[in-house]
Amino acid sequence: MDSINNFSLEFELNVVEIRKLNKMYFKNLYKERVSIFFSLLLFFSIVYDFFNLTTGNDFTIWIIRNLFVIIFFLIFQYSLVNTICRLIFRLLKKISKFESIIGKYKLNFNNTVINVHSPLGEITHKWIKIEKAILTKDFFFLYVKERNGYIISISNKYNDERNMEKLLTFVESNVTPIIKV
Repeated sequence: MDSINNFSLEFELNVVEIRKLNKMYFKNLYKERVSIFFSLLLFFSIVYDFFNLTTGNDFTIWIIRNLFVIIFFLIFQYSLVNTICRLIFRLLKKISKFESIIGKYKLNFNNTVINVHSPLGEITHKWIKIEKAILTKDFFFLYVKERNGYIISISNKYNDERNMEKLLTFVESNVTPIIKV
């Protein structure tokens, strides 16, 4: 039991892992954030427009105008959010070539949580959220049962630098059986 309390590992990620992480995690995270931002912008513009009404006759015009704004928003929101996220990740792809940025991507494992650190933000998952663990020749995958069903992929090719055996032993003993493919 003492080894469970002392469990702690940190892995710096390589470029392949960073690309997968950005694609899996941060693309969805930023899509949500951009969507929420535009939704709040729409809400506040409608509220602002409502408080600028001058007469009672303007109310029906206000309802019709804002109905069109909401319909327009719903039609174009998806493509606008995707375009903005695509631009953000093109920029990040170019920036991720710099060594100082690559060193900021890390996975921290301890006895209770998995922390995913990056310049884009940090995500924490509890071990109880891990649904499956799959070990292949090249990667170790942890399937997180969250709303978006994330997959944490860890390269097996760096076993000397990383203590993969310690991680595999911890997962097998305390989290879930590892499926070997």
